[in-house]
Amino acid sequence: MKEKQDENLREARELLVAALGRQSSFWGLGKITGELYAVLYLSERPLTLGELAEALGVTKGNVSMAIRVLEQLGMVRRSMRPGDRRVYFEAELDFWYIARRVLEQRQKPEFNESFRMLEEGLEQALAAEPGPGRDFVLERLVRLQGFYRELDQVVQRVLSVGPEKIFRLLKVVFRV
Repeated sequence: MKEKQDENLREARELLVAALGRQSSFWGLGKITGELYAVLYLSERPLTLGELAEALGVTKGNVSMAIRVLEQLGMVRRSMRPGDRRVYFEAELDFWYIARRVLEQRQKPEFNESFRMLEEGLEQALAAEPGPGRDFVLERLVRLQGFYRELDQVVQRVLSVGPEKIFRLLKVVFRV
């Protein structure tokens, strides 16, 4: 009975590691970044770089680089123990905090740069000789600009309110 339970838990861990590795890779963070978060999330205690490297079968150098990304996103915290020179890491468990940090640290700067480039494109199109080609490009750019503005307002609203309000709104909208 215990062996079956251990096997099921091992399989559950492996599936979460694979799932978060896929998600992390999809978002451009690298597969190992998501895998590390999964290992830490399912760990009952903080882990060292060496323990993380061993858990995933990768080098400490790979773990170190990925941990830095997770720290910047607020997804892990580091700690020290008295008399121990090793650094320990544990997962942030507040997913709302993580989502906010990812939006603020990664998505918002990229969004702002894309919006700036769109504005510059609009200026260039306005400077072009009048004609059907110009009108077509202007119409498309103005349309995209409106979408970007609305999307930015949604993101700002999401960042400004707590998860309870967001989830309450989603339940009303989707009648869940």
